Amino acid sequence: MDTPGKHWAIIVDIRAMRPAIDLSVTHQVEMSASFMCRPDHPLTSSGKGIKFKDLLDYPIASTPLSDEVARILTERYGPIANPDEMVTLRTDDTASLVQVARHSDAVILTINAAGADLHRLKVQPQLNATARFGWVTLADRTQPAALGLVAEMMRSLLKD
Repeated sequence: MDTPGKHWAIIVDIRAMRPAIDLSVTHQVEMSASFMCRPDHPLTSSGKGIKFKDLLDYPIASTPLSDEVARILTERYGPIANPDEMVTLRTDDTASLVQVARHSDAVILTINAAGADLHRLKVQPQLNATARFGWVTLADRTQPAALGLVAEMMRSLLKD
């Protein structure tokens, strides 16, 4: 059923999205994520790998993390990596996280593309995590042609 004038689309981390029969997810893109900090952060002085527990000497900032990412963190680093305990600053605004990292000793966990000027910390063992973004629209609706163009632009912009 198509309703004139009722078209919308959103880009979301689809791992955090609850399945719904009235939504369609397309144009999925995987993006690498890391723990990152400003280039002159104290953690960058050792040229080798960092133990996860060393990160906890600093505030950890992140977007809300999906259950899947929480499982990955606790499997790799143990219970001390539970986001409910580990993360001291949480926001949906990735740009704000990057600003916090640029101007403080905070370590952020976000997609690498968001903080291109930040230092990616070599945490041992490696995190090897990704975020999966998708283009979400209402299912069973004919999409306006312009929405398809925006979706393609999104796909070309969301790259590692």
